[in-house]
Amino acid sequence: MKKDNSSRPVVLILAGGKGERFWPRSRESTPKQLQKVYSGKTLLQETLERAYTLTDPSRIFIGTNEDLKKSIMKSESIIPPENYIIEPEGKNTAPVIALASLHFQKRFGNPDQIVLSADAYVHPVKEFTKNIKEALSICDQNIVLLGVRPTRPETGYGYISTGKQVDNSYQVNGFHEKPDHKKALKYIKKRNFFWNPGIFIWNTQYILKEFEKYAPYILNPLREGFPFRKKNDLATAFKKLPSEAIDTAILEKSVSIQMVKTSFQWDDVGSWISLERVLEGDDDQNFHIGKKSFHFHSYGNISSVNKELIVFLGVQDIILVEEEDLLFVSSKAGLKDIKLLLSEFRKNKDLQKYLK
Repeated sequence: MKKDNSSRPVVLILAGGKGERFWPRSRESTPKQLQKVYSGKTLLQETLERAYTLTDPSRIFIGTNEDLKKSIMKSESIIPPENYIIEPEGKNTAPVIALASLHFQKRFGNPDQIVLSADAYVHPVKEFTKNIKEALSICDQNIVLLGVRPTRPETGYGYISTGKQVDNSYQVNGFHEKPDHKKALKYIKKRNFFWNPGIFIWNTQYILKEFEKYAPYILNPLREGFPFRKKNDLATAFKKLPSEAIDTAILEKSVSIQMVKTSFQWDDVGSWISLERVLEGDDDQNFHIGKKSFHFHSYGNISSVNKELIVFLGVQDIILVEEEDLLFVSSKAGLKDIKLLLSEFRKNKDLQKYLK
């Protein structure tokens, strides 16, 4: 297999999601990946800094839509304008990965790829870099995933089950979709079950062959019109594609997948509740982003407030988020219905402006 004559990989950062579970901080024009969540940097900036440890900016690409590209470019000018893989419409991860692979093949020959999401918590970065380099060393004839040792019976993540260990990697035996609590309890007791953080490493020519074999219905409409000189041509091709994750399009069908076990802490920063796992709280498990907070007989609260001081008295398991135009208050239990709430906002013309 002929490889790109440079040893540097390319990195694709998937940054097209809406991040609805982080509303009202996350909105259509400024979704959560463009927000500062657990540090003084946005989630995308955190991801970019991890990518810089693996390659240089000219080989880092962002998969997103046209509107978000404009927002990203205002703060991330180091990424060249041509390094955006634009989706005319959101079709999950498989179509954008196939499109990006065609771009990488045309521009670089046959580089190794690293695919990352823009909304993860990773610590420490040096261990992340080490694990990615381990994966790159075995990706010529394999799809390589990273696997995170579970720390709780998480029902919001997919799981990977592994078999034989070879050197620093494990053979992947199967994928298990988001389980119910009972199954999750079983999974974490098994030493060969890992969380799937959605970090993928493969060679460009190899993944395109996997698309040819298992998902030609995605690759062929893109390959036929590539490189899409007109925006309308790409939009027409995208309309022919299903909305499908790379997991079901390729991973669950491929016969050659390896997994490298991570040595770093990882979490999907998916909702306000996830802040409990990435921020430092007080003795009563209150977590706050802002200037000052004071909790009296109050437990398990999450707040993101711009006021000089926020005071909690006698409340428990409350989520409080202050924005310039609204104040959001929810119980932790109620947060599961946030997408239903936003669907009601879409039906109300007076409320639609709070989604944009």
